Amino acid sequence: MLKWARLLTATLFSLILLAACGTTAQESKKNTGNGENQTEQNTTEKEVKNSEEPESAKDKEKNDAQVSDKIRLMEMNLSYEVNGSKKEETAFLKESDNLDYSLYLLPEYELTGEEPYTDVLYYKENDSHFMRIELLPGDVTMDDAAANVREQLESVGQEVKQIKDENGNQWLADARIYQFKKNNELVTAYLVEKEDWILKVTIFTTSEENHLDPFLKMAETIEKK
Repeated sequence: MLKWARLLTATLFSLILLAACGTTAQESKKNTGNGENQTEQNTTEKEVKNSEEPESAKDKEKNDAQVSDKIRLMEMNLSYEVNGSKKEETAFLKESDNLDYSLYLLPEYELTGEEPYTDVLYYKENDSHFMRIELLPGDVTMDDAAANVREQLESVGQEVKQIKDENGNQWLADARIYQFKKNNELVTAYLVEKEDWILKVTIFTTSEENHLDPFLKMAETIEKK
């Protein structure tokens, strides 16, 4: 009987040891697994953070560049020609009170609103020399704008010609230009396609006292706010 009691005790003790070892092994495996998961999680978070930081820096640089592009100096020198006489003067930054743009304005000229969607820039000494400025929205095509320009000029005179800029103005390389001449009168309309809008300027001057070049030099500086 004592022999069986000792054998039973030894067997129970062995089972307890085995159970204890199994529990310890499971806990050890569980702890090891948690450690691996924690390491993987930390690594993933670090990789995500590292991948996001350069993108954030790029976004900041892009935003800074956009802000920088919108900052304009208060003045700039403009060179132009009137009837063979070359001049260089300081033009000052002027914001339109009527439309959403700014430009550099020469001292001899004045900018004012004419209609809700049209500005007029004129020569102070003789306001028969002037330029109409319009900003056409992006849903207006160049073909539609050109057809409208031809119709407007033909209402003044039938001899409307499409011409090319002959003075090497790079910003007018792809512009559509229409001109009407009658006696001493000279009317020239320019359509310049921008990123999401079209600049339309119509210049009224004369062949005898031609202010076309200074008007164009100022029109080149037009930028939307």
